Amino acid sequence: MDLKEYGAVVRRYWKLILGLTLAALVASTVFALRGPAAYRAEYTLAVSVAPEPRTGGQYFTYSSYYEWISSEYLADDLSKLIESDVFAEDVSAALGEPFEPGSVSQVTRVRKTHRMLDVIITAASAEMAARLAAAHEQVLNTRLPIYLAQLRADGGQVKIINRPRIGRASSPASLAAELGLRTLVGLLAGIGTAFLLNYLDGTIRGRREAEELLGTSVLGELPLGPGLA
Repeated sequence: MDLKEYGAVVRRYWKLILGLTLAALVASTVFALRGPAAYRAEYTLAVSVAPEPRTGGQYFTYSSYYEWISSEYLADDLSKLIESDVFAEDVSAALGEPFEPGSVSQVTRVRKTHRMLDVIITAASAEMAARLAAAHEQVLNTRLPIYLAQLRADGGQVKIINRPRIGRASSPASLAAELGLRTLVGLLAGIGTAFLLNYLDGTIRGRREAEELLGTSVLGELPLGPGLA
């Protein structure tokens, strides 16, 4: 088939293609607006080690370098701790509900940037996301020195610098991309169905198909009237 024949198939079944594309768009929109939604709470932690007092007007000492390095190591440890089952058990206790530790730790993700930790909690409702974030804050404020002895021995400090912000887990941009992708799938499904129906249709459409089927040359053609193509 050449490009003209491909175009003829698309024109012949354009209503089917358009219908499946619109159906995919409508179904995707309804699912996005009325389907199950996920929410997330996000907060930021700053991790640091208190510097030693400076003497003699010094602005930098060798210990300063190790304080910065220790802060990054401490942030590494803390990122793993927040995703651990032990931390999840204490979060569950702070909530006052019997949650499985795995169900709490699996919805918690930590993104580290040097000495900053972005903690993201995903939940089925905005209320549950807020409650989990409040439980995180309570555990961080009361239990951290028990988890990490460095916080007591080396002057380590962990501070929440951005309070938990609650919002939908899917941003408008990601929702638009998802709708576009599903609509594209509907369009491709429509085109594929059109070519399948054309393949199964035994109607002879044009001089070329007649010559290939009969094995002889066509001597003449009668033009089709409107709506017969």
